Amino acid sequence: MDTPFIDAEARVRSLDPEGRLLSAELLAGGVSSHIRKLVFQTACGIEAVVERRPKVMPGKPPPAERAALEAALLARLPGLGIPAPRLRRFDPPDTLVLDFLDGGAEPPPGAPASLIGPMASALAALHRLGPEHGLPAMRSFTDPLPDLKAWRPDLFPADAAVQAACPPLEGSPRLLHGDFWMGNLLWRGGELAGLLDWEDACLGDPMAELAAARCDLHSRFGAGAAESLAETYGALAPTHPARLAWWDLYMPSAQLTFMDGWGLAPEELERLRGAMTRRRDLALAALGMG
Repeated sequence: MDTPFIDAEARVRSLDPEGRLLSAELLAGGVSSHIRKLVFQTACGIEAVVERRPKVMPGKPPPAERAALEAALLARLPGLGIPAPRLRRFDPPDTLVLDFLDGGAEPPPGAPASLIGPMASALAALHRLGPEHGLPAMRSFTDPLPDLKAWRPDLFPADAAVQAACPPLEGSPRLLHGDFWMGNLLWRGGELAGLLDWEDACLGDPMAELAAARCDLHSRFGAGAAESLAETYGALAPTHPARLAWWDLYMPSAQLTFMDGWGLAPEELERLRGAMTRRRDLALAALGMG
């Protein structure tokens, strides 16, 4: 079996010299990373780990940079009460070995109503964390306008009497997962059991992450689910409607810019493009730019 990883038995021995490999399986569904699950026997019982190697992706930093950030962050997050997988080892330049978290990607019955509370709670818990919690150095993500002006210069004509502006972030940037969508949420027994794939984490505006999650809910369940998430989050953490409006434009615009490079099946690509076009147009109308 062709694999981007080292020999599976060698990997098990790097974790436990007496460990015995039971199975090795390449996992599907990793858009931005190669993923392999290993199950092995140790003196303490059967263990399972996941190896991840980021892929080259348009619009993202190089794989080695993303892997190093994720390794540093995952060494810290479990101690802060965030349900992230424990880092077992990091092999530079770009291979992470993580504890395998039990659960499934399928949402609990009754979606979307059953999703809203757990998702809002997870976002609020993340956004309470900031530089003061000993997080590694990360990029800052607080202003949607530079990218929007690059992607849609027609929305920002140089000769406009008044240039559109997004209110600045007040206070220190907060921890953002950076890719908070259903594909990175792990469910068990109807509860949100894990947050996966931290390679895009940053310190930024919580409204950016709320807008990203709203995009995903809109694409799956419609605009009502997106609005419900904002309302539920607002009961748990501060919100800023004016900044959220700009990030609501930014997030679908970003997806429309980069989704052709995500390796999606044609029918899924077409579905997502339609949903994000509708969401972008709603945001433009809300900002008076439609």
